[in-house]
Amino acid sequence: MKRLKKSLLATLFFVFLVARAAEPAGLSVAIQDAGSSRFDVIASTTVNSQFSVLISLSLNNLTASSSQTLFNLSGIGNTTLLTLSRTDSNAGYSYGFTYQWNFGYSGNSHNDDYPYRIPYSVNDTFRVGQEYFGAFSHQNTHAIDWTMPEGTKIHAARGGTVIDLKEDSNEAGTDQRHLDLSNYVTIGHDDGSQANYAHLQQNGALVELGDSVTTGQLIGLSGNTGFSTGPHLHFVVRQQKSPADVSSVATLFVDKDGQSVNSDGNGTLSSLVEGREYQGSADSNQTATAQSIRSSTILDGSSKWRTGSWLGTFYDPGQSWLFHPDLGWLYPVDSDTSSAWLYHTTRGWIWSNKSSYPWLYFQASAGWKYLFPELGLYDSSSDEWETLSP
Repeated sequence: MKRLKKSLLATLFFVFLVARAAEPAGLSVAIQDAGSSRFDVIASTTVNSQFSVLISLSLNNLTASSSQTLFNLSGIGNTTLLTLSRTDSNAGYSYGFTYQWNFGYSGNSHNDDYPYRIPYSVNDTFRVGQEYFGAFSHQNTHAIDWTMPEGTKIHAARGGTVIDLKEDSNEAGTDQRHLDLSNYVTIGHDDGSQANYAHLQQNGALVELGDSVTTGQLIGLSGNTGFSTGPHLHFVVRQQKSPADVSSVATLFVDKDGQSVNSDGNGTLSSLVEGREYQGSADSNQTATAQSIRSSTILDGSSKWRTGSWLGTFYDPGQSWLFHPDLGWLYPVDSDTSSAWLYHTTRGWIWSNKSSYPWLYFQASAGWKYLFPELGLYDSSSDEWETLSP
């Protein structure tokens, strides 16, 4: 599937609806009459992916239900973004809107401390053919090219969700038309960034749209498609603050032992060096704790606070301990994809599940307790309240 990006203008006056041509696959926005002088702003998504949409409204005698303009969506279906209500029921009204959308969530800032794996096997070593801001095709872009044979196994440098892919091309060259002929897999991350693995071989995507991908998972086969002079893998991470604000970012790469290969130790990240060979690290035995807890959350890469539907909002400074405002410091370990054990320094191990939370199982007392934010824990067996200090 080819990457899509749209900016549309639709203006509707009074009660007349303007018909528009069918949208290409992805996302479209329309305003529908909801009755009682109300209108719903509805986003329709037609592929199983993640999306970000930015709305701009022009209203006359109408009030929006929220001032929010940036929305993150997922899956296929219709989502009501806003509702417009008439301010004066006896007066005329009009509205207009524009929107921009892109695949992937939007997030405030990239998590520069995240350790990206070098996206091929530890059994392979390849030379960097072009570094950040390379003269051939990386001008103003934090992109890395590794020269490698076609069919090399490509692994995810960071876990996330497959938000876009293309695999139908078998052409390569340096004409302008080749710019849109690269096969690729794009994986969206929880901080609004997205990694693009490009120039894959035809039918070389080994994942599907909407797939949840773990760090190190096999995702594709390298190739020589699109704007390319020879077989290689093109890798770039972009931060999407909104569909109107997307830019490439430098990333922290680590070797098979988890040690940085491009940081000076003070937080300054440099490019991998053009002409130097690097051993892969994507399928190494490094572990990242509690992906179940972190999946389907949105991370503010600057403040390190995550927000999701399971544990709500919590502070996640790294790959181990996290801080929950009501539960304190916790060390999470996956039980399976939808449950986890949380170690608390005074209460021991606590088990949590996506479907049962805020019920928590305390191993030490072999009992269930219900978490009420800011109030404490309710033990239904004893009908007593408890506090849980950090």
